[in-house]
Amino acid sequence: MPLGAIAAVFSKSPIDAPRLVAKMLCAMQHRAQDAAAVAWGETLESAQSPDLLTSSSGRHTAVGCAFTKILPDDKLQPVRAGDGWLCLDGRIVGDGMLVGGEGAARLLEPKLTPPELPSIHHDTDGAYALCWCADDCLLVTRDPLGLKPIFIGSRNDLVAVASDRKALWSIGIGEATAFPPGGCLKASKSTLTVESSRLELEDSRASTHQKTDAEELGRLLTESISIQTAGLGTVAAGFSGGLDSTVIAKIAEDLGIKVHLVTVGIGRTPEMSRAESAARTLGLPITTREFSRNDVAECLDRVLWLIEEPNLMKVSIAMAIYWTTQAALQNGRSVVMLGQGSDELFGGYKRFAMIMGERGTDAASEAISESIRQAHEVNYQRDEQAISGLRAELRLPFATRKITQFASKVPLAMKVRSPSDNVRKWILRDVAIKLGIPSEIAMRSKKAIQHASGVEETIREIARKHGLTASDYLEQRYQTIKDEVYPS
Repeated sequence: MPLGAIAAVFSKSPIDAPRLVAKMLCAMQHRAQDAAAVAWGETLESAQSPDLLTSSSGRHTAVGCAFTKILPDDKLQPVRAGDGWLCLDGRIVGDGMLVGGEGAARLLEPKLTPPELPSIHHDTDGAYALCWCADDCLLVTRDPLGLKPIFIGSRNDLVAVASDRKALWSIGIGEATAFPPGGCLKASKSTLTVESSRLELEDSRASTHQKTDAEELGRLLTESISIQTAGLGTVAAGFSGGLDSTVIAKIAEDLGIKVHLVTVGIGRTPEMSRAESAARTLGLPITTREFSRNDVAECLDRVLWLIEEPNLMKVSIAMAIYWTTQAALQNGRSVVMLGQGSDELFGGYKRFAMIMGERGTDAASEAISESIRQAHEVNYQRDEQAISGLRAELRLPFATRKITQFASKVPLAMKVRSPSDNVRKWILRDVAIKLGIPSEIAMRSKKAIQHASGVEETIREIARKHGLTASDYLEQRYQTIKDEVYPS
């Protein structure tokens, strides 16, 4: 998250676009730790915080950013790109590494026109959401996996986009939906369209088992981690001692990256001991953080407001990621790698085996494909929003276009073998063995972080103390917070 947040508005009717964008940035104040800026026409206004932006104009469109500096080269946006202003939340791949800001603007500039905008997704890798405006024209797009959150809403002939729903609520747009991954908004006085683009996946049923499949996946993961750690030297990795996190840590170590592992939980969990044991096997340093029920209760409202959803599973995972990132920052690591995306790509969830038993292999294959397409709403948006108030950035080595396209061709039998398969993700386990990871780790069964950390059960306990189910308790807490900020 090299930027912090982006916001943009467009209206066919005369409006004060800069003022509206500034108001949206104020609603995302937690993302603006270093500065904020709004741009329109030939004008750029910046300030130390969003509430200090004062410019006003009758322009139909404007873009803006809330800025948090993560890496030394990160600079305030918007930046000039062609004859307009670009805000890019995220980084794109260029010259074997991730680049943002002006470097990304130079790479993207030829594509920042209505006809060329969709082509960004065909030859641009990375995690990004971008807004570009010029001469009463607004263009918006998002990477095809939906790794960076951006939401869209409208009222009358005004359309707005922002990194958080709360920014849209702040200007009177109550219905804010996720901007479609790979989608393109093209807005001008003559047109206003949102083109959706469904993620294209291969049919794994047409594939056959190849001896080189695990080797190819290992190569792709090594390439991904090399790109995502280039120029960093040191990173943190959320670590459970299970398959996904161990593969990431081992490859990063083999690449010469200084990796510090982090695991969190409620009290001293069995998973902490397993993680420490796996860390010793890898020869890597690890930090464990033990939290209490009081810590959950104190953190709950903040996490709910950050992720904007009172969903028990999402809140539980978000809290664990929030704590993991805090621990990484305390150890001097502002970039945190996670294994998110692996279970969708390689059939890691138990429900895929259950679907195979109930409805057959074709249904299981389709369920995996649909899980990949929905990962932005189920996982990626939540995770990025969870840490959006911290000076840190998540990187997800499994969640790349190349690995997604490769995984879609992997035969089902190399993901889930039977309705009683309690192991799953067989091809990734083959990769782990080839990397020299001990079989007791490579073959370890999955335990979801919300359960392994103890966060979900602790939230249930807190809810029971209030005489409510966990879902009802979270909904009540969330609505109370929302009503305090935006009274209905």
